[in-house]
Amino acid sequence: MVFCSVVLATRFSSVHLQNFQVLTPPVVELPRPYNFGFEFGNGLGMSQYRHESSDATGSVKGSYGYMDPLGQFRNVEYVAGVDGFKAVVKNEMLLAAMETTTGYQEKNA
Repeated sequence: MVFCSVVLATRFSSVHLQNFQVLTPPVVELPRPYNFGFEFGNGLGMSQYRHESSDATGSVKGSYGYMDPLGQFRNVEYVAGVDGFKAVVKNEMLLAAMETTTGYQEKNA
């Protein structure tokens, strides 16, 4: 009789353990601050740059810029955080400014 009780108790506990699931909380990785950037150009008027950094809260800020084929330099400064993505775009006509300052001037006689 004691043997039957032990066998039944063992069978019940093994069946009960088969349906057991271990629940683990999801892994939440904290933001890792970073910095990166680059600048390059070909010496013939083509130039680009980008700089970006992030902080421990996950907020990102940065800027990038490039010279377009028409000689206009385009610059974008941006911030991305709890308030969303915000950007400020600036366009500068560098080529036209360079030509007027480096060109020759006629003298009136």
